[in-house]
Amino acid sequence: MEIKEKVFEIIANVLNVNVTEITLESTVGDFPSWDSLGQLNILQSVQDEFDVEFEPEEMMDIEDVNDIIKAVESKL
Repeated sequence: MEIKEKVFEIIANVLNVNVTEITLESTVGDFPSWDSLGQLNILQSVQDEFDVEFEPEEMMDIEDVNDIIKAVESKL
């Protein structure tokens, strides 16, 4: 499975939404459960899945799905 598809799946699972609702431009606030805590849960799940670790500064710069994918790609 590609990084993009896996990230979409993780976000859908964490937010309890259908994966078809998520786009590369989806961002904090687009779904009721995607608040600051939802963002932390998404990033923690992504780190666990891909066995990567984001620095706090990196986490602050991640704003949308595309940013998450790029951050993972830069770590692999």
